[in-house]
Amino acid sequence: MSFSSESTGRSQPILPMAGMVDMLFLLLVFFMTVSVFREQDKQIDISLPGTQTATAAKSKTPIIVTVTEKGDVYIGDRQYQMTALQTIMIKLAQQFPNETVVVRGDKGAPFGLAVQVMDVARAAGLNNISIATSKLQSEL
Repeated sequence: MSFSSESTGRSQPILPMAGMVDMLFLLLVFFMTVSVFREQDKQIDISLPGTQTATAAKSKTPIIVTVTEKGDVYIGDRQYQMTALQTIMIKLAQQFPNETVVVRGDKGAPFGLAVQVMDVARAAGLNNISIATSKLQSEL
């Protein structure tokens, strides 16, 4: 004979679904934002010079500076003049002191401008500077 009633029986454990749904949405927003910023540097259409000895960059999150054929300088999708570029490079060097700077220069871009961009990066304290190239068509 049992004196316990059915209503006072043990209840089943309940998982808090609201917190899990919140975390799911936060992760979704985070990955969508990160994927957009990774592709921004490739939105500016340039033709990279070809080379036979190209190697992949070792840094996972380089600072990418694009120099167009017209002589415009971009970081991401934002255009900068040399004085503003120098200011932003100093800030980036303070925040990310050992980061790689990759200069994506169009093959028709003025060479002197690409050298100026590299000089600005080095003067800001960023010493790991690379030039982006593509594989030659004969090797693809």
